[in-house]
Amino acid sequence: MNLAVRRFLLFFFSIATLASCEDPTDIGIDLQDENQIGTNFTDTISINTGTVLLTDSTLSFKVPPAQAGILADPVLGTLKATTFTEVSLGGMDVKFGENPVADSLVLTLDYSQIFGDKTKPLTLNVYRLTEGFDEKSSYFTNSSLEKQATPLGSATLVPKILEKKKSFADSTTAERLVKIRFNQDFVNELVAQAGTGNLVTQETFESFLKGLAIAPAGDPASVLALNLAADSTKLVLHYKNGAEKKKHIFRFAHSGAISYFTKFEGNRAGTAVAELDQNTEFLPASQTGGESYIQNNTQLLTKLIFPHLEKFKEENKNIVINRAELIVPVKPASTSFLPAPPQLVLYQTNNTNRILKNRSGNPLAVQQNRVGALESTAFPSPLIYDAKRDRYTIDITSYFQAMLLDKKPNDGLLLAPANVAASQSGSFQITPEIRPYRTIISNTPSNKVKLVVYYSKLN
Repeated sequence: MNLAVRRFLLFFFSIATLASCEDPTDIGIDLQDENQIGTNFTDTISINTGTVLLTDSTLSFKVPPAQAGILADPVLGTLKATTFTEVSLGGMDVKFGENPVADSLVLTLDYSQIFGDKTKPLTLNVYRLTEGFDEKSSYFTNSSLEKQATPLGSATLVPKILEKKKSFADSTTAERLVKIRFNQDFVNELVAQAGTGNLVTQETFESFLKGLAIAPAGDPASVLALNLAADSTKLVLHYKNGAEKKKHIFRFAHSGAISYFTKFEGNRAGTAVAELDQNTEFLPASQTGGESYIQNNTQLLTKLIFPHLEKFKEENKNIVINRAELIVPVKPASTSFLPAPPQLVLYQTNNTNRILKNRSGNPLAVQQNRVGALESTAFPSPLIYDAKRDRYTIDITSYFQAMLLDKKPNDGLLLAPANVAASQSGSFQITPEIRPYRTIISNTPSNKVKLVVYYSKLN
């Protein structure tokens, strides 16, 4: 294809795009070859950043993994996690035989991840709930249920993730389990429920045992991601009928009928963001050494602002954006204590610093570059963490073109942790990410947030 034809085609498609202005996705995004005639490049569009506090809580009800523990983040302070869960009766009309004698009741908890200091001992207490779950309610990361003041049992351990056997011939390793033995008074009380009607159905069982709270105690150490649905997570009652030893197993989240959630409490006293204590408050990165923060479950988000976009529009009239890639660097070596979220999402916001929603109540996230997606909420585009380069990237070609055409406001964007996955219908869904990830976004002169733009002029 000769030069004249290429110029004509570029001009024709650009005019058609601007004339329709229905969806900037119609613009070709494969024109970013720097050697292409008429293509310009810039990475100097200023982007300001800062940290925003949103007190709106994240849904935690039946969101795995359940978590328990306490850690001291050297950057963002103390984070405490408590799991509240119902207990499955493990059958119908449970009986312990004639004249059962209580022996012991042991809770074992399987865990798959450790967040925080893996060298310090962690203490976990188990409490009996005095307030049950309400089937009509949802529970969030700031929700709570009342519990007894004295724990039913306690355990202290230095958590460790053991490698699985590579083959059958390898030696067997011990399971990674928290084991908590309950006090004998409660064990005797449980066995005494036989024949009272409290062990007939799940509903009658919950009238006796509304649930358990698994909470940390002592000095900060770590937070464990619990596998409540694992076979090895169980509450085992050991008892005797005469000389015969027996046991009954109570389980947790094996079925969708068992409710649970995790509560998170953060304490930022003495940190760079300690002054953030009111909903939607904004702290510029210029006041925190060029850093802004994202912390799961405490609703610390990073805001991106394009302060000189109007100047760029004035200096570059009648242009077509071929590609716009946002590069968000993570502070080097900042993920050694706590990992960065694997994915982030860009949400629309305004001067109130809230996540904007459409009329249906769906959050307005930056969408994928596809026809018809700009005004949709069905195709959110995630930023994927690149651990080798310590950065997140996202192609925002359609959204940036829409900003230049005044079809999207230039009121800033919020970076938030989330999970984005394809659904069976072909659309994409954003689900909560409640693991205690944390990331430090760098926006310093030597390591700054960039918008890399390739564009073509129409005249």
